[in-house]
Amino acid sequence: MPPDASTNQPPMQIRDLSQDSEIGELTSLLRRVSQATQPWEIQKEFGKSMRERISAEGYISVSIRNMPRETPQPYRITRMQFGGEIGKASATPWTNPEELPVGRGGFLGSLIETPTPKLIHNMRVANDPVLGNRLAGMGSCVAVPLFDNGEALNWAITFREDPTSGSPEEVDEFLLRGNLIGGMTRTLLVSQQVNQLNEQLVEQLEQIAQIQRSLLPSEVPKIPGLNIATSYLTSNHAGGDYYDFFDMGKDRLGVMIADVSGHGAGAATVMAMLQTILHGYQEREKGPAAMLEHANRQLLHKRVESNFVTAFFGVLDSEQRCLRYANAGHNRPLLHTRAGSILEIDGAASLPLGIIDEPEYEDDTHALEGEDTVVLYTDGITEAFGPPPEKEMFGTERLVASLQHCTGHPECVIDSIHTKLHEHTGSLAREDDQTIVALRVEG
Repeated sequence: MPPDASTNQPPMQIRDLSQDSEIGELTSLLRRVSQATQPWEIQKEFGKSMRERISAEGYISVSIRNMPRETPQPYRITRMQFGGEIGKASATPWTNPEELPVGRGGFLGSLIETPTPKLIHNMRVANDPVLGNRLAGMGSCVAVPLFDNGEALNWAITFREDPTSGSPEEVDEFLLRGNLIGGMTRTLLVSQQVNQLNEQLVEQLEQIAQIQRSLLPSEVPKIPGLNIATSYLTSNHAGGDYYDFFDMGKDRLGVMIADVSGHGAGAATVMAMLQTILHGYQEREKGPAAMLEHANRQLLHKRVESNFVTAFFGVLDSEQRCLRYANAGHNRPLLHTRAGSILEIDGAASLPLGIIDEPEYEDDTHALEGEDTVVLYTDGITEAFGPPPEKEMFGTERLVASLQHCTGHPECVIDSIHTKLHEHTGSLAREDDQTIVALRVEG
């Protein structure tokens, strides 16, 4: 590359240092340990690398993790090898530490007494109370602490037969390499723990989702003069959408749709509580407002402080062709009329359940005609986002537009909403539950 004539600077030079023996060996070590899936594999590669690099005849690793702090300090010998290649240990400090031998005092105890690197020449260790005569042929030793959160919880110790072998420079490299590998081991352990917890969480959320589905109606009720269709699509998280039907007698059907704030197990639990509260209520003839007041009192009595519930309860009378209802902060239902217009049923609105005492829910009535369809939904529909960068919400206007060319039959209502919703989001994934209940008064 020629020099830059305008600046008279020398050409840029790029050196590939992979041929440097020390850098190449370290690069190879880091590449191998980055592929490890188990902590013992990382320790095996580290022990093998250090023994080859400093021509050690022996290697011992020691840990005081989860051991009582007392004098003399107890320790576990996590790995010990003299001659031959270091293999997989039968027990490890990560899986079954209770099977590892525990020692006190002796030569190893003197090394770990202070958390500082050690270089020992002219070793003479025989009849050790922990190691016996295993070190009788060793003449020198390098011991380095491996730190975890500032504490020397582990030690890596190499041995040579030469009584004068080893230098401060070797100790320095051993210390740096050991703690680098120790950090990678901790990262792998944390990753394994996170994966395990995620698997447990997913399993629990799947169980919660199954319980949620079991609380929903197994089939739509058969009421003369009414045609009903429902859709309940769960999000990626356990949620709190809920819908239900109640036999009110005399060709009247009670319908509830509700949405617990938040996601996860808490919302699902409140949803289950609400279902129990509503089915235990014995005075439904008092009307929708009384039913919502009862649910509100019970939720406050149970001190569900972190969640509130939006809810709509209506009673459809197919003979009288009217909807008597009360609304606790829920999305206003839509009405697909026989003429094809789309209206909002916007009366009798009050606060969500579980916020304050006596929010004064009121009943209201909306007259219906033959072939009118009442559309109930949760905010997982209107608050579904489109793709970035705009990330626009689906919104009520798009929901209304999705119904304008629909026949009004409940199945058509649900299909039309789903079609337009998918066109808007471009995804089958959902950040919130999406529930639709469509009820048509037959002509």
